[in-house]
Amino acid sequence: MTTYFFACSYPLEAGSIVRAGNWGRIVRMYRTNGFGNAWILFREEVFECIRKTEYPLKPSRYDGIFLCETKDHLMQFLDVSKRPLDLIYEISLVDDSAPIHRGCLSHLDFSFQENFETFSIKARAYWIGDNIQRPEILTTSGVRIIAQV
Repeated sequence: MTTYFFACSYPLEAGSIVRAGNWGRIVRMYRTNGFGNAWILFREEVFECIRKTEYPLKPSRYDGIFLCETKDHLMQFLDVSKRPLDLIYEISLVDDSAPIHRGCLSHLDFSFQENFETFSIKARAYWIGDNIQRPEILTTSGVRIIAQV
């Protein structure tokens, strides 16, 4: 059984199941009245467009859950994304047959100037799995909490 690492801000018991798709739920709630970041929404839409047209067998970021391969990778992610309240869990996949993708978080970063073309280039690199320096695992499987780390 392969295990991964997952973070969220609420305490969970061993055996708890976390369903995939929360990121997509949140992004779909972004509004022009100030809730959410329009650039994140734009980036995610470009990534989803590229996925659907060029990599349709890859799991959707909207329908997935994000994991790390090691505790150190997860701690680096939490530090960079300024999420000091998150708890770290070791988890296993609920469905080992669900699609899984290993991408690089660096392709999600914003540069000084972004547009459709720059996000498209980053999306292709992400979906190809090119130059992975800060790995993230994306799957549509739910995850089962093994233990808080």
